Amino acid sequence: MLSRNGLSNIFKSLLTVALLAGVFLFGAGAITYLAVRGRTVAVPNVVGKSKEEAREVFDEAGLRMEFKSSAHNAKAPAGDVTDQSPSAGTIVKTGQIVRVSISLGAGPAGQNAQK
Repeated sequence: MLSRNGLSNIFKSLLTVALLAGVFLFGAGAITYLAVRGRTVAVPNVVGKSKEEAREVFDEAGLRMEFKSSAHNAKAPAGDVTDQSPSAGTIVKTGQIVRVSISLGAGPAGQNAQK
């Protein structure tokens, strides 16, 4: 059987643990909110730039680049960006992925190339 003093000490310990857990959860929630909220930027236009130039532009804007596709295109030199999503001017959060399509240049003779 616990004395009144023993129960008081257990209650104080539980209250301290609960308070520390509350402070931790509040801090973690605040950090998560700020991280998710982030700043916003307008997606730059990289159509017509080389994939290396496009990556530099996106890096400077705080965005990430992924390759969506590549296809032969008679109007764009090999290695140039022909399309991007989201499109230029769209407002996004930093860290967002922008997917680009890259030209393979003009197709081999006799093959239907994009016009």
